[in-house]
Amino acid sequence: MPDLLLEIGTEELPACAAPAALAQLAERLPALLGELRLEHGAATPFGTPRRLALRVAGVAGSQPDLEEWVRGPSRAAGFDGDGEPTRAALGFSRGHGVEVSALVEREGYLYALKRTPGRAAADVLAVELPKLIAAIDFPRSMRWGSGDLRFARPIRWIVALLGSATIPFVLGDVTSGRATYGHRTLAPGAVEVASPSVYEAVMHEAGVMADPAARAEHIRTAVQAVASPATARIDEGLLAEVNWLVEHPTPFRGEFPKEALAVPEAVLVEVMRVQQRYFPVQDPKGLLLPQFCGVRDGDAEHLDTVIAGNERVLRARFADARFFYDEDRKRTLASRVPELGRVTFAEGLGDVGAKVARLARLVSGPTAQRAAHLCKADRLTHLVDEFPELEGTMGAHYAQLDGEPADVCQAIAEHVLPRAAGGDLPQSQAGRDLAIGDRLDNLAGHFLLGRAPTGSADPFGLRRQAIAVLRILRERIEPDLGQAMSAAIDGYTGVGDPAAASLEVRRFLRERLRGLMIEAGHRYDLVDAILATDEWRVGELWARLATLEAILADPALAPDFLTVYRRCANLATKADRDAKFRVEAATAPEEAALGQALLAAPRREGLDHVRAVASLRPAVDALLDRVLIMAPEPEVRANRLALLRDVAAFAARFADLGRIAG
Repeated sequence: MPDLLLEIGTEELPACAAPAALAQLAERLPALLGELRLEHGAATPFGTPRRLALRVAGVAGSQPDLEEWVRGPSRAAGFDGDGEPTRAALGFSRGHGVEVSALVEREGYLYALKRTPGRAAADVLAVELPKLIAAIDFPRSMRWGSGDLRFARPIRWIVALLGSATIPFVLGDVTSGRATYGHRTLAPGAVEVASPSVYEAVMHEAGVMADPAARAEHIRTAVQAVASPATARIDEGLLAEVNWLVEHPTPFRGEFPKEALAVPEAVLVEVMRVQQRYFPVQDPKGLLLPQFCGVRDGDAEHLDTVIAGNERVLRARFADARFFYDEDRKRTLASRVPELGRVTFAEGLGDVGAKVARLARLVSGPTAQRAAHLCKADRLTHLVDEFPELEGTMGAHYAQLDGEPADVCQAIAEHVLPRAAGGDLPQSQAGRDLAIGDRLDNLAGHFLLGRAPTGSADPFGLRRQAIAVLRILRERIEPDLGQAMSAAIDGYTGVGDPAAASLEVRRFLRERLRGLMIEAGHRYDLVDAILATDEWRVGELWARLATLEAILADPALAPDFLTVYRRCANLATKADRDAKFRVEAATAPEEAALGQALLAAPRREGLDHVRAVASLRPAVDALLDRVLIMAPEPEVRANRLALLRDVAAFAARFADLGRIAG
């Protein structure tokens, strides 16, 4: 069976959007083949800044014939009393191209076996591939030219091949074919792809490394080679970005004046990473060297000129950074705090000075209090204004130079952690408290103004901030997140509806925690059982989830524990909420025995609690098997139902066990 190749050639795609677009293509094209009943083999993605491509091995040349039973009218509606077909049966058979005599009766209805001949794969794909391309999503799509097609960048060519034959279609102003384009400078002009199997070789000949995974690994290896005997610091995020900026990567090493090292290392690294997309170079001890590694999109011709130009640009960048740093050092960090009142925090939520005051009320202890007072002051420095990613880092550095205690400086540096999903978490208690308080204040303010995320829209990054709080709290029993959230909402006065905002943000946090637990591989019903309680200590919720999983994994414990709950819970709903069980009012020995066992059961946590519940199984079985719970006497019935309610509540103290499936 022939291979299929689809290549979408474009102007340079944004590096941040191209990998996701290629992932969509790699997922949707095989799925489309399945929907079209076209057998196929493995799919191999290719992509560069100027192309998204997928090669699918062994695609069937045509669809198999389709046979399906279609249900029509009932037997009574299809035939009259004399057994003659009615208009309903005639119309149904005619519509599906079968004779009336071929209709089959099943369960009172008429069925027709409909046969649909399979079509050639090329004919089907010529219709469906343009729809597939047009459906690729980008964070920002635009119309290019006079048509209605929206794409991240203009589409310049399309290669669509099934074996050696083209799949002809038109998308916008572009007609598909077999002509592709190589590297802009190394191989300008069109080149033809004879068949999908030679695509990668054709691209290589045209100066393009089409496999993004192989290209990234080549960049990693080659950068380290040019940095040797020193070592390049490979930031994975930067590597991913550089990988989608080049088609023919050629790494090089440059140098900058040693005097630049007088500027804090974090600043130099940020300049190289953000402004120039360079990889810093370090010695065996991890100290930054006056060198850098860059990646050119082209070959090694005139590379010395390229290096000289990059060195010249970097010297200018570092000179700017040194000027900003020297200007910032003319004032202490604390002297900038009063000016925060002139910096807007968010529309409708006042200024940063007010935010700092609220933050100070959310944390306790002298270290956290001092850090809260200073942590936003670096926003007024030149370097953080130029590089917002350095917030916290520069604040800690300037605070250290001003003579602030080391623990205060650490908390300032950590209050912005984690900076990204999966990033490092704050390690000090003051840093954790400050990071949590800062984000809870943000959540409170925006939810009070009705700015909760909707759909995929989250302009204030509230989902990310909520997840950061939950990650920080995962391994900690304290604090109670619900109480902390209420305190954050109380910090605002005269803004929105506090009661409504509190309910909404709590639900929002629960949803994020549920998502984290399910993403971690935990069963959805167990997660729902844990989160159905009133518990708001995040670390405790994770511990309870682990306990619940341990229960179900123990065949000697799970049956007794769950049976105690379920047998009691089935009748507990009939108990009067205000009724109280009294041992002295028990009229059956089994009733008294279970009541005494419940009162004597130890109130512990985790598996010790589970074992205490499981130990009640014999007494529960004896009561329910031998005693009439719904006794005719109201007082007797009420006492027994109250006992079952108390046992069920004791069992479900840490989770809503009724939500467990199966």
